[in-house]
Amino acid sequence: MRRDAAEELQEALEGAPELHQLEMNSSFTAQEMLQSPSKRRAFLQRMGLAGMGVAAIGLLNGCNGDDDGGPIVNPTATPGTTPSGTPAATTQPGIDQTNFPGIVGSNINFVVLNYALALETLEADLYRQALNVASGLSVGTALSPSRTYSLKVPAGGINTRAGSAAVAFKYLRDFSFVEAAHRDFLRIAIRSLGGTTQPANPGGYQFPGGRTPGTNLRSILASLLPLEETGVRAYLGAASFLTDLNLIQTAASIYSTEARHSAIVADAIGRLPGPVPQAGDKRVTPTYPSPDTFEYFLDPATVLNAIKPFLDTDNSNGVPA
Repeated sequence: MRRDAAEELQEALEGAPELHQLEMNSSFTAQEMLQSPSKRRAFLQRMGLAGMGVAAIGLLNGCNGDDDGGPIVNPTATPGTTPSGTPAATTQPGIDQTNFPGIVGSNINFVVLNYALALETLEADLYRQALNVASGLSVGTALSPSRTYSLKVPAGGINTRAGSAAVAFKYLRDFSFVEAAHRDFLRIAIRSLGGTTQPANPGGYQFPGGRTPGTNLRSILASLLPLEETGVRAYLGAASFLTDLNLIQTAASIYSTEARHSAIVADAIGRLPGPVPQAGDKRVTPTYPSPDTFEYFLDPATVLNAIKPFLDTDNSNGVPA
């Protein structure tokens, strides 16, 4: 294990309210977690509430107490192919800035992890803003660890088959914390493996045009649905670039969480739970048994271009430090 891995992990945990709370409720320190597979497993199993499950254990298995501490990723790994079978372009061995423009990483696995981190950072902050608006709070309010939120806007016509407005609001609240946990976990995992994390957008994040996400619960959820559907496509489109099975398993577990989020949000606003076709969609296979599947993907470069309207330039929505 690298000498400063425990310090970096502890710092990352302290900057991640959702995961820091899990760590504080545990009977072991960050260093013990890195050195003990059983304690690391216990900590990560607690993260099942974040939708990642035990597949996430593989992300920290590279820190096993050895002096060499080599992370599980291969620093000279060559990129794979895209899901459609085309070679992954690269500018130097192990780094792909053509398919992942602007994403940092010393090898392709770190690039993909940072790609996921960039998307989860955006999604977590927009969920935070949406939850604040639905709760009658200032859009810049930080996510509250107490989770004491209540619906303060009209329902706006929530699908009764999916439940009441109170149920839909609970999903909004819970998903806000899940997305924050995804973001925090990826940052912690990258740093504990010895990688450099993708920085957040300096200007923060916004709904396109700087508008608020909506004036009632239905319109707020409708504003979040494109993020979820893009997130599902993003994970599927990036998975084949990974060269480590543990990372693929973890990406798949987060992918399944995003798919559930997308289906629940769509159902709450009266839409079919399956994805709505998007420009740039690609198929994993030529035909499907049903059109309502999540087996569509977007190339990473397409996703990174699509999220540009969500990138703020002046922090007008008050992203908390």
